[in-house]
Amino acid sequence: MGSNGSAQREIKKVEVTMPCRLGFHARTATRFIFFVRQFVSRIRIIKGELVVDGKSILGLLALGASWNSCLLIEVEGDDSEKASQAIETYFLYPENCDDVVR
Repeated sequence: MGSNGSAQREIKKVEVTMPCRLGFHARTATRFIFFVRQFVSRIRIIKGELVVDGKSILGLLALGASWNSCLLIEVEGDDSEKASQAIETYFLYPENCDDVVR
């Protein structure tokens, strides 16, 4: 069979810790979604055995990600390198939370 132009894409993985004292509540989840929607890559967030779409408010809320939760983020797509680096940086700056514990 010939090539159809769809090369297998590498999945970028980033481990982060939730810096928000209240975790992914409605406001922080919405803020995160607005941030990641600038990327075309598919974003999955994993907490334990639960895997959710990183661009879905219901998915993020279903994670039950509380303060200091460890999250694995998988990014797959044309801008996965840029997106994974930006997401890692996003979680390093607690200013993205309204309720930061310092």
